[in-house]
Amino acid sequence: MDTKEIRELLQKVREIGEPLKQDKELQVQSKNGIQDLVTDMDKNTEKKLREVLQTFTQGCTFIGEEGNQVISDSMWIIDPIDGTTNFINAQEGYAICLAYVKDKQPILGIVYDVAEDTMYWAYKGKGAFINNEKVEKELPKRPLSQCVWEASLNTLLVFPKLIDLFQQTRGHRSRGCCSLSVISTALGKTDFYLTEQAKCWDYAAADVFLKECQGISWCKKDYFSCEPNLYIAAHTQEVIETIKEYL
Repeated sequence: MDTKEIRELLQKVREIGEPLKQDKELQVQSKNGIQDLVTDMDKNTEKKLREVLQTFTQGCTFIGEEGNQVISDSMWIIDPIDGTTNFINAQEGYAICLAYVKDKQPILGIVYDVAEDTMYWAYKGKGAFINNEKVEKELPKRPLSQCVWEASLNTLLVFPKLIDLFQQTRGHRSRGCCSLSVISTALGKTDFYLTEQAKCWDYAAADVFLKECQGISWCKKDYFSCEPNLYIAAHTQEVIETIKEYL
């Protein structure tokens, strides 16, 4: 995709996200318990995204949280609303996430923070952008004692040794939106992020942005897993290896 096509796509994503900002009576359903929710807006948004994306990359397939999943050489990975609980309860802290994959390589990532109307996007080898501005900031390399990091409470329960890691760092946060947490790490606002419940649609788009900001990531399972996966985003390999010692 050339720059013009990307700009057109970003505008389409903004338009698709506009209805999410409006007050509405949501139809909320539970998928796998009271903490795993889906709304009618998740499903409608993914449907619209698939229709639009097919016009930009004809013949592509899709891996989507709310639709069918077909892996191919040319595919889109879609999370129509990453942070659904935030969307339902707070109407902020959620994002539309798209990653375009060619030959098993994610090359374009789009994370649209709808409530803030902020578009984070990156193209492999061409840099990361916030709206129209290229990110030039260099990632900090802080010692562990100065690090602030993110992980969900559930991740801390699964890996209780992380409490020991917490005691050696400056602080811990949890925002309930995987993609925006990865973006925060990519921009140096936090130093690392980990989750043991991520699926590829949660991190793929933000991961392209992370790597264009010179960050790195690690997955325990296959990158394109549609099952819960342990995913870590960080600034250095050394930090990732340190985190692994607490898992």
